[in-house]
Amino acid sequence: MKRKLKRLVPVLFLIYLALLVWIILFKLQFSLQDLDTGRSVNLIPFYYDKEIGTAFHLKEVLENLLIFVSMGIYLQMLLPKRRLHTKLIIIAGTSLLLEALQYVLAIGRSDITDLLTNTAGGLLGLVLYCIVARLLGNRVRADKLFLILAVIVSAIVIGLLALILLMN
Repeated sequence: MKRKLKRLVPVLFLIYLALLVWIILFKLQFSLQDLDTGRSVNLIPFYYDKEIGTAFHLKEVLENLLIFVSMGIYLQMLLPKRRLHTKLIIIAGTSLLLEALQYVLAIGRSDITDLLTNTAGGLLGLVLYCIVARLLGNRVRADKLFLILAVIVSAIVIGLLALILLMN
């Protein structure tokens, strides 16, 4: 049973990565024609054009933070023997790659704020996993808990996506 559960984690992580790409690069669009085209780079952290309200930016910052929490948790489960800084480099590298792809493909705004908040979200996931593992007494229990949560959340998200696809 333990091995079967362990095999499920990489599958769920790949599903998460596919959803991450779809959310960040394709902005939850089902058609490439619906994507905004444009290419810009913002290298000033937490700087926003005045034409867009502050509430929008706070929401975007929180969304970026939250979406990468799962990556930190998955990396703790998949790479338990790797050092914290290695996992953090993977998180930041993934975020940087996605931001660079937005620029290269001209499908979004590459923003240093996104890189910072994504990385902070991943760090939050790494820390959250460690706290839960400590509270539960060991990593095996934490892995089981997070695996159960990942299965539930993945099933809900996939179900909702299937419903949206059927309605379109």
